[in-house]
Amino acid sequence: MRLLLGILSWSWIVLGVWWFFRPAGIRRRFEKKYRRYARWTLLVIFFVVAGVVFSAGRSIGGFTGTVLIVVAVIALIKGLLFTRGKVSDAVLDWWGNQPTSTYRLAAAGLVALGCLTQWIMRVSAN
Repeated sequence: MRLLLGILSWSWIVLGVWWFFRPAGIRRRFEKKYRRYARWTLLVIFFVVAGVVFSAGRSIGGFTGTVLIVVAVIALIKGLLFTRGKVSDAVLDWWGNQPTSTYRLAAAGLVALGCLTQWIMRVSAN
C-alpha cells in the first residue's frame, strides 16, 4: 500500500509542477479535448484516489491514518456528488472560465498535497 501511496503522491507532485509551468496549455486542453470525457474521468480519479488514500490510512493507523480515512471519505462523497449533471457542468464551466493564476494556485496545491503525503509516509514509518 505504501508503494501505491508513494506513486500517487509523486504523481501529484509531477502533475502539479507540470501544471504550474503550463497553465495555458492545460486550460486549452481542458476546454477542448477533455470537456466531453471530463465528468467520467474525474469521477474515476476521485474513486481511485479515495480508495488508495483510504487503504493507506487503514495501513498507517493512528491519528495520521484517521486523517487520511476522513480525506478519503470526503473524496468519495465529492465523487458521488460530481456524477450529477448540473453539478459537474457547473464545476467544469467554472474551471473553464478561470484565469491561468487559478490553475497555478491549484498546481501549487497539488504539489503541497503530494509533499504532505510523502511527509506523512516518512513520519509514520519511524
